[in-house]
Amino acid sequence: MSKFEKLKLKIKNGQDISFDEAESLLLKLGFKVRSPGSSHFIFWKEGYEKNISLKKRSKLLPYQIRMLEEVLKNHE
Repeated sequence: MSKFEKLKLKIKNGQDISFDEAESLLLKLGFKVRSPGSSHFIFWKEGYEKNISLKKRSKLLPYQIRMLEEVLKNHE
């Protein structure tokens, strides 16, 4: 199983993931990132209606993991 597949499984199981893992996942799915000068990073993708806003931290908050789970559902 690849690292990407393991990461997807962690998200689907609601396990803790870091900002770096989330960034890696989103970039692999074709998202682009911008940082408007604050601690938050905005991930966006043409054709995907929602922007994903994540704060750089060691562990994402539960609602952010749920956002990533929704992204995965929309990309399968």
